[in-house]
Amino acid sequence: MKRRVAIVGQGLMGLTSAHRLLEAGFAVTLFSKEPFDQTTSMSAGAYWWPHRTYPVDRVAAWAKTTYDEYTKQSKDPNAGVFFEQHLRFCLDPDDSTYVLDIVDQWERVDGADYGIRCAEAFRVTVPVIDVPIFMTNLKRRLESAHAEFVTQSIASAGSLFPEFELVVNCTGVDARDFARDEHVFPIRGQVVRVGRPEGLHHSTRIYQHDDRFTLVLPRTHDVILGGTAQEGDWDRRERSADTAAILQRCGEVVPEIQNAPLLGTAVGLRPGRHAVRLELDTASPGQPMVHNYGHGGGGYTVAWGCADEVVALVKNALS
Repeated sequence: MKRRVAIVGQGLMGLTSAHRLLEAGFAVTLFSKEPFDQTTSMSAGAYWWPHRTYPVDRVAAWAKTTYDEYTKQSKDPNAGVFFEQHLRFCLDPDDSTYVLDIVDQWERVDGADYGIRCAEAFRVTVPVIDVPIFMTNLKRRLESAHAEFVTQSIASAGSLFPEFELVVNCTGVDARDFARDEHVFPIRGQVVRVGRPEGLHHSTRIYQHDDRFTLVLPRTHDVILGGTAQEGDWDRRERSADTAAILQRCGEVVPEIQNAPLLGTAVGLRPGRHAVRLELDTASPGQPMVHNYGHGGGGYTVAWGCADEVVALVKNALS
């Protein structure tokens, strides 16, 4: 009989962890207090690049594994993963450019050639994740492999024993309550979605040390415009002032989107933490738990590497 593992959280970390655990032969049930399509992961404008995700050494290793996984998945035209040129203009020094050592194609460019005065600039080819397509397909694959999805609030991991042998905590920002971790804080992210203009084939990011940033990210059928990075802000309501500011900033940098139809907005709470918590917790005897949360804005950059480590920790705990 397969050993049973419960995962709390049905966002990206929960689904990728479930995928790898199913491949390793475990039976998996995923719990979430909110429907799958309302998770923070579903509101992301996702491309491969770490954003407020630490520590660097572990993130680099997870990012490499995830980059390689996206390279494989991009060969499937229905996967929702594709590689695209990305222009990155750093108004402030960028502490995440170490990932340039991982990618296959990149070069320095002069921001002045694009009308942007900045400290440094790059043209780099990165994976872009079309979230609605990618996440829906991933969930479908899990269901086909007999993973069970349950919409139910779980107050504590202890309530899941002894039905399950181990719990994987992928609660994101809710780990502040679920794991009683006061180091977790929200990074409020609001994005705007507009129609994709014909001929727009690259993404653009203006990086600065601020609670806002400029991002123009074309996807299959639309363009994600960003955004905000408001630390300590728990508000998941759309703010019209943020929407207007995002549209203005992005339109100034990429004029092609100025007349694009407005399709909607989304707000998510990225799980900020001084360091990702990915470890085995044996504090409660007989109730082992693996934590996998605190990825900041880099979840889609490290997810598959973290999922591989989750499997190793689960196997060690149940051996």
